[in-house]
Amino acid sequence: MDYNEGTIWDKDIKRGVIHYLSRKLRTVKMVEWLDVNGRVLSKDYYQINGWKYKQDILDQEGKTIFIQYYSPEGVLLMIEDTENHLFTIFENDVTQIFNEEQLWQNCLSRMNADRDVVVIGDQSIAQYLQKENTIACYLGQEILSEKEIQDWLMYVDYLYIYHYSVFHSLSDNDKVRHLSPLYPPKNIRNGHRALIVTHTQEVEKIEALVENLPMLDFHIAAITAMGGRLTDLWEKENVFLYPGILEHQFQSLLETCTLYLDINHDIEILNAVEEALEKGMLLLGFEETCHRREFIYFDYLYENSDVSHMIEDIKKIIFSEEEYDLAIQRQLQFIHASSKDYYRKVFQREGI
Repeated sequence: MDYNEGTIWDKDIKRGVIHYLSRKLRTVKMVEWLDVNGRVLSKDYYQINGWKYKQDILDQEGKTIFIQYYSPEGVLLMIEDTENHLFTIFENDVTQIFNEEQLWQNCLSRMNADRDVVVIGDQSIAQYLQKENTIACYLGQEILSEKEIQDWLMYVDYLYIYHYSVFHSLSDNDKVRHLSPLYPPKNIRNGHRALIVTHTQEVEKIEALVENLPMLDFHIAAITAMGGRLTDLWEKENVFLYPGILEHQFQSLLETCTLYLDINHDIEILNAVEEALEKGMLLLGFEETCHRREFIYFDYLYENSDVSHMIEDIKKIIFSEEEYDLAIQRQLQFIHASSKDYYRKVFQREGI
């Protein structure tokens, strides 16, 4: 059973599947509506506040043929014909039909050039607009080639990169800038929890850490079964194991853990280090095992032989809110995290 889903029944016929944004809060991300044979007829998409903002209409083969867009009040605003690339707009009792270029030009005509900033996330839209004073935000996690960068800069003044791993991989360019997530503060009122995600039982100095930090809960996750070295830790009161972890369990740990220990040998899985960073966790690791050196503030990278130093630093961090806050600030400065003020400057034409 997938506990991240719910079902809708008409007597004994399954007529819908609810996909939750948050299993705990039961907030809805998407609902699939089914015919009596179980075929998906349509999909409703919801914002976190409960607003159904769009609906996909599917054909017999499961292909989306129409997309309907709604206002927060549930008013139909636009229908996109995906096969013919046409957009029907409903406004003030007037119906208009546009192709894609006409649609974007219509949007631009409503803007105040002195006040509004055009922010683009799709290069094809930038090609349609061909407008000055336009910026782009790249939200993907795939590394961009130099050619891809130049393709973007043909159409926009500046390209802002969201994920630090992508930005860090690029060569210097005054027109390519970092606009990081607003890393969320963690709730530490209920204490600290450490997360380790591993593809192997070889987790460096795990026994010493568990033994010397009995006040810290260690949550160790893997996408496969675990070897004996880890399963032997079951008996420890401060160790929680997640062999064959499911996506919703992983997301829950990202939300609730405060420290990420990059101490597993072999490969990184689930993009765990960057996911932990973007959920506001403090990162620590060993020189010999860290997978994302560029993410971890240098004071929190330790030699394998110096596990006692890591243990002492962790004690300071978890026993003192001031030390924890200072450690987080060092990490944010190290990765050039963006502030709310920086966001305002970017999106309100205040200059950078």
